Amino acid sequence: MRNTTIGMAVAAIILMVLAYVQGGISLITEGLIGGGKMAIQVIPLLLIAFVVAGLIQVLVSKEMISKWLGKEAGFKGVILGGVAGALIPGGPYVYFPIAASFLMGGAEIGTVIAFVVAKNLWTLSRLPMEIALIGPHVTFVRYAVTFVFPLLAGLLANYLYPNMGTRIIEQIEQINSRKGEKA
Repeated sequence: MRNTTIGMAVAAIILMVLAYVQGGISLITEGLIGGGKMAIQVIPLLLIAFVVAGLIQVLVSKEMISKWLGKEAGFKGVILGGVAGALIPGGPYVYFPIAASFLMGGAEIGTVIAFVVAKNLWTLSRLPMEIALIGPHVTFVRYAVTFVFPLLAGLLANYLYPNMGTRIIEQIEQINSRKGEKA
């Protein structure tokens, strides 16, 4: 997380320098105002997504997540992850916190991968818009062609990265314990 923050800060500084070269302080100000407006629009959605993710963690027991989405669930967990990804509305601000809560709750890495891939390929909430804009035939072909990808990606992730979910949770706990020691 720290490296990502540093990387984004470096990108922001580079873009600010480019904006200054192309249009001076006024272009930087315009960019900052645009970013601020975007933040104001996104913050409520982010907060709600984190509330949903937190509530999933406390309302759905680790045993239940493990049973339905974990290693013991097997292929059923990958299918359920894919179906959940298709049904959850919203963009990445919504579904990544939910994916993280699944992972922290004990879901298998393949289930989380199937969830994220299905969210991007099968989102049912955009189906009416897709049919309206590109037509039912092209929409049907797109769904038919992409149907197996979330399931394959989930199965492949489980095969290539066994116990990855457990290792990620351990790394998160180590980071959190280091933060606790520094405080």
